[in-house]
Amino acid sequence: MKSLVELAYDKHKDWINIVKSFGCNPSLAEDIVQSMYLQLICDIQKGLDLWYNNQINHYYVYKVLRGIYLNTHKKETRMLKAYIDDVYYKDDDPQRKKQNILRYSSVVNKLNETTIDEEEYEKNKKKVDSILEQMYWYDSKVFTLVASGKSVASLSRETKISYYSLYNTYRTALKHIKDNL
Repeated sequence: MKSLVELAYDKHKDWINIVKSFGCNPSLAEDIVQSMYLQLICDIQKGLDLWYNNQINHYYVYKVLRGIYLNTHKKETRMLKAYIDDVYYKDDDPQRKKQNILRYSSVVNKLNETTIDEEEYEKNKKKVDSILEQMYWYDSKVFTLVASGKSVASLSRETKISYYSLYNTYRTALKHIKDNL
């Protein structure tokens, strides 16, 4: 009898098609399905029962694929990149080649525009630091913690301060900094 992961692998093309139906490109779809296999292995090791009528639970796999895709998509929207599939096509259509070259050059231009001027960064950092020093200590501390990557929700749980209070303090401090820059 096959293991659960082997049964899942038997439907590999189905999983790829499901991820593509979310709007994912083929090369990333393969990565997402591979991540799903790893997730299944971890879930089985945790003791989850993923069987349904001597088959793999398709709904569970669908939810895992959808979750991985959404997390990946959320991360991708924050990053600037181009897949080779999107930039280069094997056909000799000159119009398509021209469009791809224009698209690729716009990506390269965006990358060049996003380079950081270190002097300007230091100057702005000093301005922000001086504004933070002038603010009330609580507002400054909340802004510093959230801006450094701590989520408002986790900060709320740790400090027992209302989420909305922390969120409003952060937004007010951010607005104050933007107004004074």
